[in-house]
Amino acid sequence: MSIFKIFKKRSSESIVKLNDIDIKDLFLTPFNQRDHSWILEFNQALKRHSFTKLNPENIEDEIGMHYLNLSLDNQDNSNNLEFYVNTCLENGVGISISETKEKSDWIFSYGDLLNYSINGMFYSGEISQPFAGKVTDKYIHNREARIGQPSENFLPEIARKNIRNFLFTFNLENVKTALIWWVDNNSLTLAFNIVPEQLLNYKEENFQSLLQFLSWYLPNQYNVIFIRETEDFVEL
Repeated sequence: MSIFKIFKKRSSESIVKLNDIDIKDLFLTPFNQRDHSWILEFNQALKRHSFTKLNPENIEDEIGMHYLNLSLDNQDNSNNLEFYVNTCLENGVGISISETKEKSDWIFSYGDLLNYSINGMFYSGEISQPFAGKVTDKYIHNREARIGQPSENFLPEIARKNIRNFLFTFNLENVKTALIWWVDNNSLTLAFNIVPEQLLNYKEENFQSLLQFLSWYLPNQYNVIFIRETEDFVEL
């Protein structure tokens, strides 16, 4: 696979209006106008619709990522979106929703589905109980930090498995990880012990692309870096 084949509190009146919004109408909104209000409306509309698989069932986007191909279909043999999420998480794919076969109207990355599985809502932004076990105070790159292991809640085993499989396609085996909390700006970063010399025919743009596409497997609110390992890293 080529790495280049790349919310104002509402009144009750507003909520009633929101419940009348059809997801097909939301699909008509241009991509550059799909803001936070649109995302909230979209989440609500998703719960009132069901979906069925298209033919082909699985598609690949222009950057080489794979998706279960679904269409809106409120028929007796269709299912709500949540029905498909666990299967996609197991298989390492996202979800594409289409009103027509010509194009995808909405794409959920694997990380979007993982976020939903963890927090019960798409694009939640929440992070809770990120660490598992001991956390160590130390300086990393001259910055005060706390470092430990990501919890099962933060990075479930099913996601770890699919990330391992993805990295293996680049001949990266036995990759280790750690979770870093930066004291100066109160932020979390998921770190992997991947360095340039591990990549064949290393180029900086390839390295950055690998980082970008690894992020496809993670919720949008997660920050990711590649750094040299310390004794705090353990196998992914």
